[in-house]
Amino acid sequence: MADFATPEQMGQRTQGAIAATHPFLAPELAAATQAIRDYCGWHIAPREEKTMRRVGPRPGRVWIPAMAIASIDEVIADGESLDPLGIEFDPDTGWTSLCARSVSMKFTAGFTQVPASLVALTLELAAGALGSPIGISREQAGGVAVTFTRTSGALLVGPGGADVARLAAYKLGWLP
Repeated sequence: MADFATPEQMGQRTQGAIAATHPFLAPELAAATQAIRDYCGWHIAPREEKTMRRVGPRPGRVWIPAMAIASIDEVIADGESLDPLGIEFDPDTGWTSLCARSVSMKFTAGFTQVPASLVALTLELAAGALGSPIGISREQAGGVAVTFTRTSGALLVGPGGADVARLAAYKLGWLP
């Protein structure tokens, strides 16, 4: 699965301060992309076909763990193949009209292009990790002091975390 940002975008964004050929850039872009996906609870982009399987102790409403859902392509519910066109779903939240105990569903979801806000956050996370690889958050030499706002590529998601608001629109289960 593709990363949310490219080494070339990093080179352009930092005006060459972090070269597209930096030996650790690709792994940091991958780590930043994965951190965003993990926090949001789904793959986000690109649009692709996914398979979901669920078996519960009793029948319940079926929820697709994604947003930007384009289609439901195949459904087997409680051992019976169903017509996907007969299932209503909310493309933004993933809630469906289906109620079943066991479900196997193929669906297509995700944004066709990575949203610009996620490209920017991915570049910031990777740059933070490359800019302070050993976690220094403040450095002073004589009368000159430098303080970095991010000590690594980690998402700032705790209480008051700066990235929470930026990711709210893409996080599963978030109701602003």
